[in-house]
Amino acid sequence: MSVAVDAAGSLFIADRGDYRVHKVTPDGNINTIAGTVQPGTSGDGGPATSAAVNMLNAIAVGPVGLVYITDSRASDGAGLIRALTPVAAAPTITSSGIAPLDGTTKTIQSDEWSSVFGSNLASTTAVCGTEIFQLRLAAPASQVDNKPAYLSYVSPGQISIQMPDDTATGSVKVAVMTSGGTVTSTVTLSQFAPSFSLLDARHVAGIIIRTDGSGAYGGGTYDILGPRETSLGYKTVAAKAGDVVELFGVGFGPSKRAVPAGAPFSGAAQTTNPVLLTINKISVMPSFSGIRSAGLSTNSMSKSHPASG
Repeated sequence: MSVAVDAAGSLFIADRGDYRVHKVTPDGNINTIAGTVQPGTSGDGGPATSAAVNMLNAIAVGPVGLVYITDSRASDGAGLIRALTPVAAAPTITSSGIAPLDGTTKTIQSDEWSSVFGSNLASTTAVCGTEIFQLRLAAPASQVDNKPAYLSYVSPGQISIQMPDDTATGSVKVAVMTSGGTVTSTVTLSQFAPSFSLLDARHVAGIIIRTDGSGAYGGGTYDILGPRETSLGYKTVAAKAGDVVELFGVGFGPSKRAVPAGAPFSGAAQTTNPVLLTINKISVMPSFSGIRSAGLSTNSMSKSHPASG
C-alpha cells in the first residue's frame, strides 16, 4: 500500500495483504520488521515481529531510525499511528577512551570539555544548540561521579561533555546511558590538569588580538598564532614582543564561578589560583587565566609577550 526510503537507502514496505512491514536493505536483503501474518493491532510495547498489524495504509521514516505506520482496528475502524522503534546496540567505551578535548593529558579537571570515545554512544551525529535538542531520542545521557554532565556533541563513536563542578579527586566513574543500555568507565579527576589545546602536534592553539582591525579573522579582530606560513592549511602569524595573545587550553584549575552540573556555562570566570607561564624560559604572569566559555580556558597576556628568538 505504501513505501518509504530512509537516508541509508533502505526501502520500507507496508504490505497490507500480508499484514506485515518489510525492510529491503541496499544490499538487496529483505526482512520482516513488524507483523505476524495474522491481522490485529495487539503487541504495542514489545517486539514488532510479535505484534499484529491490521489495515496498513501508509508508512513513513522519521528521525533516528523510527518508522511510522498508519493502521486501522477491525473492530471499529479507528485509525491508529504506530511507531516502530529500532533496537539500539549496547554502548561501549574504549580503553582509556576518556580524555580532555584537544588536550595532551588523560587527567580530567572539573569544568573542562572532555571526549568519550567508544561505539553505539548515540544513534546519530548532532551538535548542541541545533540538532541535539531536536533529536532527543538520539542523545544519550551522561554522568560524571554521579553528577549530570552537559553534552555538546554526540555521535556513535564520540560524545563531548562538560565536566560538572566536583571537588572529588582520583578515580571517578563516568556513565553513558542510551536506549541500548548503560556503559561505565573510570577517569582520573584532579583539581589541576593543565593541558594546552594544540593546532597540530607542536603548536599551541592561540590568537593575537588586533585592536586596529588588521587581523585576518573575526572581522579583523585577531590573527591565529602559529608559523609565518600556511603549512597548517590556513594563514597563521608568529607573535612578536608586545603582542596581546590568548592561549587556549583546559585544566588550569578551579574557577571562581562553578560550572553547574548538567547545564551549559556562559560568560567567563578567573581561576582561584594564579597561573604562571614560561615562554622561552621567561616567566610571564597572564592578565587573565580562567574559563572563558563552556569548557574552554584561556591565558591572556596583555602587552606582556616577551621578546624571544
